[in-house]
Amino acid sequence: MKKYLIPLLLLFLAACTEKVDLRSRSDYHEYLAVEATLTDRPEDAQRVILSRTISYFHQEAQPMVRGASVRVNDVVFNEKEPGIYEAPEGYACQEGVDYRLRIRLPEGEEYEAEATMPENGFRLDAVDYAYAGGKTMDSDSLWTLAVWGYEKEIESYFLLTHAVNGLYPPFSMAIVSDDKFFNNAEVAGFPITGLLQSEVFRKQYGDCYKYIEAGDVLTQEIWTLDKGYYDYLVALTMGGTSIPLFTPQPANVPTNIRGEQVLGYFAVCPVSRASVTVDDPFRPYFKRMFPFL
Repeated sequence: MKKYLIPLLLLFLAACTEKVDLRSRSDYHEYLAVEATLTDRPEDAQRVILSRTISYFHQEAQPMVRGASVRVNDVVFNEKEPGIYEAPEGYACQEGVDYRLRIRLPEGEEYEAEATMPENGFRLDAVDYAYAGGKTMDSDSLWTLAVWGYEKEIESYFLLTHAVNGLYPPFSMAIVSDDKFFNNAEVAGFPITGLLQSEVFRKQYGDCYKYIEAGDVLTQEIWTLDKGYYDYLVALTMGGTSIPLFTPQPANVPTNIRGEQVLGYFAVCPVSRASVTVDDPFRPYFKRMFPFL
């Protein structure tokens, strides 16, 4: 039972807010915040996001860093939107390759970090959904996504996220986990993600929280993390959500980025992904395994 209880609890433990220093305005120090997580999926935009932290007491939007030079190895990341730097279309990282991130700000400050993609720890073969609660489409409802696949024998760390019609919840609301509840095991119909559909969440975060309807495409992703990035995400998410990251400034969060007054992490991750198209949004639980239900 132990291997099943832990992941069920994870369904309700979405990422939490980072710890913060409650300092006075005069004690506040501005930090560069770096979000740099690249993957092995060439169909996805590979981005480095640069912003500045804001004081705990300030309510304004987090300022983005414009005009920086951003490179990963010899690849230039161009600024597509303020503070959002993208690699050329089709770029993706490869397992076992060493990557170096180099950032130079317009003021001259320089930052560097290295990362190597770990071996993909989970083979995701298929995903299916099930209706799990709620009486009408006018009230909050719950669906789950169950997965089929194999978790490899190697020690692995994971981030679990999902999409509805290609729209993802904020990255900081994903679930991070180790492999203690699977580890070298076939996985068949395991309910790994809960989809809480809420009008309140939809207004705040968009249609990734819409009510599920026939024709919607649900996607489950399992990211394999290196141990350093896993530790970083655990430290970052110990108390609730903060969107974007580092709003306000957190404390005691590890980083692999070298430079003065900088927060964040540079990581490269293999991603396993599978999708399913909704036919009956109120389909009973595990109909894939038990078609007679």
